[in-house]
Amino acid sequence: MMMRVVSFLVGVSICYGCGNSESASSISNSIAGTYVREYSSEILNQLSGNKMGMRTVRDTIYITSAGDNFEVRNSKWSMNDYDQEGWRNMEHAESGPLPTFTAEYNESSRTLNSGSAPDLVISEDNKLSVGGKSEIAYAKID
Repeated sequence: MMMRVVSFLVGVSICYGCGNSESASSISNSIAGTYVREYSSEILNQLSGNKMGMRTVRDTIYITSAGDNFEVRNSKWSMNDYDQEGWRNMEHAESGPLPTFTAEYNESSRTLNSGSAPDLVISEDNKLSVGGKSEIAYAKID
C-alpha cells in the first residue's frame, strides 16, 4: 500500500513538473524571435530646404530566451536613395539602436521589463511596441 502511495506521488510530481516546463517553454517560444520595422522619411537640404530624397531605416529587435529572462538586442540600418553608399549600420548614429539588455516578462501586462530600457509591449497578434506606442510597432517574422 505504501509503495502505491509513493508511486502515485512520484507520478503526480513528474506530470506537474512537465506541465509547468511546457507552459514556460510555450511562453518563451511565443515571445522569442525577430521583430522588424521599416520606415521612410523625406530628407531636406539643411541650407536650401530643397528635397534631397528619401531615407529608409530597417530597425530590428532580436529577443532570445536567457534562462527565466530574455535578452533583447537591437540593430538599425539606413539607406538613402540619393547617394551610392547603400545600407549603412546606424550603431554610432544619433538615433542609433537600443543597447543590449536583459528583461523579465510580465504575463499580466504582456511586457518585457528592464530597469535600463523602455518597456516592450507584445500584443495578442505578435506585434511588439516600444513603451506601448502602437505607432512604433514591429512585426514578428519568425
